[in-house]
Amino acid sequence: MMGNYAGGMGGASWILMGLLWVTLIVAIVWMIVGMVTQPRHATTSAAAQEFRTDSPADILKRRLARGEIDTTTYEELSSVMGKVR
Repeated sequence: MMGNYAGGMGGASWILMGLLWVTLIVAIVWMIVGMVTQPRHATTSAAAQEFRTDSPADILKRRLARGEIDTTTYEELSSVMGKVR
């Protein structure tokens, strides 16, 4: 008669307790690794590039380089830009 209160923890309770601790430790390690490996200043992010001011000629050259427009369209648009200036 050791005085077990309410029969003690059953087998399922030990398994659930172990799973709880494993989950908690994994979550803490995951958060620490995420904070350590996260870049401090992302200068090449889309948000940083969005605020950059480029001339229309730079934008046109970039679109040609990406293949969004062909050389004929590039020449037409660049001549129109030359007339507007």
